[in-house]
Order: sequence, then C-alpha cells, then structure tokens
Amino acid sequence: MRKFNITIYILFVFSLVLLITTSLGRVKDLHQENGSPGSRARPPQDYKSHTVGDVWSMQSNFGNYGDPDAGANGRPSYDWPGGTQNYYQWEGRLWLGVAVGADTLVSHADFGNYEWSPSEEEPSGWGFVGKGGTSMWDINAVYDDWDPALNSGRAIGIKVFSKAMSWSVDKYNNFFAYEYKIVYMKDSSDISSAPDVLEGVYVSWCWDADISNEDATDCNIDDLVAFDGWTNGEWANFTTVPIPSDNYTILPDTTIDEPDGIPDQYTIFGDEFDEITLNGDTIILPRTMSYLFDGDDPTSPENDEGENGACAGYIGGRIIYAPPTPSDSIFIGTNGDSCRIIRAYSHQWWNWENDPGTDVTKYQYMTATHSMSLGHRFMPHPFDIGAPTFDYRFLLTIGPLTIADGDTIELVFASGLGQGLNGGVDEYWKRGYLPGIRQVMDYALKAYYMGSMKSDPAHPSAPSEDAHWLIPVPPEVPNLNYSAGNGVINLIWDDIAEKTPDPMDGIMDFRGYRIYRSKFRVGNWEMAAEFGSTDTVLPGYVHTYTDSTADPGYPYYYCVTAFDAGRDSTPEKPAIPSLESGRTNYKKDPNGAEVPVFIPTQMSQDVKKIKVVPNPYIGSARWERQYEGEFVSGNKIEFINLPSPCKVLIYTLSGDLVQEISHSNPNGTCYWNLKSRNDRNVVSGLYIYKVEQFDNNGNYIDSKVGKFLILR
Repeated sequence: MRKFNITIYILFVFSLVLLITTSLGRVKDLHQENGSPGSRARPPQDYKSHTVGDVWSMQSNFGNYGDPDAGANGRPSYDWPGGTQNYYQWEGRLWLGVAVGADTLVSHADFGNYEWSPSEEEPSGWGFVGKGGTSMWDINAVYDDWDPALNSGRAIGIKVFSKAMSWSVDKYNNFFAYEYKIVYMKDSSDISSAPDVLEGVYVSWCWDADISNEDATDCNIDDLVAFDGWTNGEWANFTTVPIPSDNYTILPDTTIDEPDGIPDQYTIFGDEFDEITLNGDTIILPRTMSYLFDGDDPTSPENDEGENGACAGYIGGRIIYAPPTPSDSIFIGTNGDSCRIIRAYSHQWWNWENDPGTDVTKYQYMTATHSMSLGHRFMPHPFDIGAPTFDYRFLLTIGPLTIADGDTIELVFASGLGQGLNGGVDEYWKRGYLPGIRQVMDYALKAYYMGSMKSDPAHPSAPSEDAHWLIPVPPEVPNLNYSAGNGVINLIWDDIAEKTPDPMDGIMDFRGYRIYRSKFRVGNWEMAAEFGSTDTVLPGYVHTYTDSTADPGYPYYYCVTAFDAGRDSTPEKPAIPSLESGRTNYKKDPNGAEVPVFIPTQMSQDVKKIKVVPNPYIGSARWERQYEGEFVSGNKIEFINLPSPCKVLIYTLSGDLVQEISHSNPNGTCYWNLKSRNDRNVVSGLYIYKVEQFDNNGNYIDSKVGKFLILR
C-alpha cells in the first residue's frame, strides 16, 4: 500500500505489494489504545459499525472513515454489498487547513498520524448511536486538534461535531451522509498570535480507496480516479472525460445512451415529484463529486477492468452543503431572487509515491498549488496526463472559508457506492439493476432537501437552518432472536414495529412481517414466510416462526422485516408505496460481522447414517468466512450423525494420515477446519475418512469408511 519507485513497480509490484501490505498490518493498532497518552480524560479512539444499508463501514471518533485494518479484523470498510467483506475503502480522512503568517497548519486524520483526538466533553457524542436520530442509524462523534499527545504545537484550535447517517430504504441505502459543525476556539490554538478570525480555511475529504478486495491480486494498484462537476474550463482539451459532455440521459432509475441537452456531470433537481424547489422550477447544478473505480491491472495480460463484475462499484464523495465561498456560482433566478450553487474549490489526486508527509504539502494539495497539481485546480483523468492505473487517492476540497473565534460553520458531505458510473445490472452479486454512483450521489442530494420548506439546491441551507433528511421510512426493524434446536431453527421477535407510528404522518400504518433466510452468506435472501397484507389490518400478528427445512452442516442467516401500508396521493402529498424495513436484524458480533447459525445433528449409534457435508466442498465459494467459536475458520466441513464417543480419521488416497479428531460431544456433529496435523491447509483432492465407534470404556464397536472431495 505504500511507496516504491514507479519505474520498477511493473516488474516487482506483486511481491512488493504483498510485503508492504503485510508490514502495514503490523503497525495498525496504534489507534486502539485506551485513550491518548497524557490525556487520560479523553475517551479512547474507537470505531462503531454502520450496517443498516447496502453499504457497510466503520465510523470513528477521530476523523477517519472505514477501517484500514478491515482485511485483518473482518470489520467492514465501505463493504458493498454489505456483509460480504468486499471492502472498497482503505481509509478516508478529514483534513482542515489554514495558513496564518508563517504558520501553515493542517489538522488531519492520516494513517499512522492521527491529529484529531476524541474530545473530553461529548454532550451528544460517542455515546449516542442508533435509532431515534436524524437517519435510521446515527453515529455521532466529537473530536478536536489540541491534544498535545497527538498534535503538539500544531493545533489550529478546531473542534468538530460530526454525525454519520445511514438508511435502509431503497434508493437511499447506498450512501452515508455526514454532517459537521466545525468550531474555532482561539484559546486552544497553537498559531503564533492566533487571530480572532481564521481566514483562508479549507476543508477536504481524502479518500484512499482500494477497489476492491474481491480482486484477489493487487486490488490497490489498478485503480483510476476522476471528477464529476464544474472544472472552470480546465478540461476543454482533454478527451478521456471531456467537459462539458452530453452523451447520456441520466435518470434516477436508468441511463439512456443518448444526449438530453444536460452535461452528464450535472444534476437535474426539481423534475421529480419528490424534489421540491422554492419557485417550482428545475435547477441544474454541477455534481461536485470525486470518485474512484477499478481499472485494467497492468501486471496481467487480460483486460480485467471491474473483474467481470466482482469490482464493479464506483466509490465517490459529494459536497452536499457548504457556506458561501468564492468558488460558488451566484446569480439572479427567474423570480429575481439571489441564487447560489455550491462548487468545490479543488479536486486533486496522487499515488502513494506522492503522499504528502507535512502540513505544508497537504495544504498545497488542498489549495491546488502542489507541484503534482500540474497547475490544475481540478486534476484531469490520469490518462489525460499520461499516468497509468495505480493506487490513487482523491482529495475533494471546499473553501476558502472564514471562521471567527467561537463561531461554527456547518458542512454536509455524502459518500457511497454505485454500479459503475451510470448504473447497470449486477450479475456478480445477483442484485438486479442498481443505480450508478452518479444516481447514488443525486439521491443523497435529494435526501438532504426532503422536507425542506425554505431552501433548495439553488437556495442552500445548513442542517440547522431548515428541515432536512425527511425520507419516508419503513416501520421499525423488529428485535429478533433465533437459535437451532432439535433439527429446526426457531425465531422469535418483538412487536416494536406495531407500536411505533409512521414518523411522516403520525399514524399507525403497520401491516405485517416477512421472514427471510439466507444460506452460506448474507445477501442470498429468500422469503420463507409472510404474515399480513398491505391492504388489510389484522387483529393480531404472530411473533414466532420455525424453519424445519434448513440443511444440517450449512451456515444460515435469518431476518424479519416489517412493512407498512404506504400512502395514497393527495393534493398536498405525493403517494408513497408500501415500505419494508431493512434486512438487518440477523445475528452479528460486536464488530458488526454476521454470525451464522448451524443445525447440529443428533447423536446416532448407527454408523451407516454418518455423512460429510458439504460434499463436494468448494473452497472458492464467496460465502467462506472466518468465524469464531467451535471452529476458527470458515473453511470447514462437518461430519454429522456421529456416535459418541468416536474418532474421525482422515486420509489421502495414498493412505497418509492427514488429521485425527476425537469426538465425545452429546450431539452428532463435529467440524474439521481443513488443516493437516501440521496445521497447514490441505490441497484439493479426494480424501478418505474412517469413523471408529467406541463404548464408554474405550472398546472398539464399529466403523464406517467413506470419501469426500475438496475443490480449492
């Protein structure tokens, strides 16, 4: 993931990336300490999981986004689809920079050098996580830059109140939204003769994405980066992503391969029934989005762009709201009112060879004055300047801003994933048609202004200045518990969805439950049962379900959703279809990783009933996971219907003993993690097993011999 000379990387990239990635994994735990040295009153640096929508990630209380150690600890880091451990983000970071006299300071999160620190006082902070906030799951954090243990002598005097939000509702489930309140506190600054007013403040989001780990080889070095929005005419002579261009008609739910008179890098707002503008007109505004995507790996001979759909996601970030800056477009609208369109100050990118190591170089990237900016505020597509696919980061910056001592500025940023740039059918994960990152970021803008009464994208308002994020939401997700017993899976859930009124209308419009089951991995959902109907109010609802059709030896996941009646249209309000809660209440561990349930078999004294499942075992299946508990690896097979006590002996076809397992449990199941007696992974091939049955005194009774196939 880090530096080596680009002139030799083509020859040595594979071995070097493996070496560097391994070494990085060893130094990651620096932010897991219980508090910052010398600042015992501060809360510890920490992560909490966001697993409500279709994109999952970890949110921190020290200014970074996603977990750079996700590959080692199994936590999500912009996993898409959520629950697959197919992570797109290595690490995102919040930067804030200012130059005052001889001081150039950038307070930042940056791998191995985190200058934001959780604040001692958290009135609405890290302790508030979950339902009942702005979104369907809010995660709040408060951090500042004046902890001397992390940022000695470099504090600007900034405190950040942030809120990360997520939804499970269709169309709004592929992005996270982030609100910020940024406060300047002069007395906490290390700036020489700290001013009463900070001028020339820039705020940036640095996204270091690796797209994605479903690409088994070098997922970080074959990425590309681009920008979608206003570029001040800088790209007029470029051909890879020319601006302005009008090649498509980009609709919320599809893309048509024909022009519509609107540049593709622009959002159309006000042409949909749920996009309300103050003057009833249609607004066209630049998307102001940076994004990264998978390119063709230069170390492999075939064109593997997107990895045949495995890495089709485009990860992007968009500025949704910012205070006025000189970069904005100011004009008089059709009604004679003053309008403002928010525009980014700069879009920059670089590869690991040019990672900025000082505040000065970070600030140069933010202000587009770095030598690698090549004179561009909006860096073009790498191909337009002769750069190859590589490991890129984007830096999207707003500014310059002004903050007076004690004052607060508000910002809103959204980041998510889409099926390519313009949408398409997901053949790899089998999710049907999905919006592209352009549509996803347009949905984020739409979500922000839902419910607004005195603002729209041409008359922007801060989160505190108007109603925002009033997305129609489904009923509450039931609290669910389930377990295996006697060859079945028993589910039980509560009635919270029946007792909670619709937040939009204040009425009780709950109509029923749906039960889903997924085999092998989260995402293979099939509806097992439905109780209720969208057009019928039942006098009572069941809260239990028994699944007697699950196969022993396979991992299963269950969820129960609640759905409502929807709403017919009225002259004042548009119609809302029946909404169903997210499929999110399956079992998870404290890190948000899913926990499977297995049906153990009953002990049998008839050795003829012994079986191996699954057989054949296909090791390349995407559902293989690393589990905790009775076995430590998702690479496993089960021997079922065993007697007790017994011994399981596993041999190669040539008769070599591979593993020996003693079984004396009261159930009829034992697991083999596909490791040899030397703790090495076994190879593909046909194997022989022998189960020897004994009595309680250790005397041999009977045995069974069989075969099973392993395909790696």
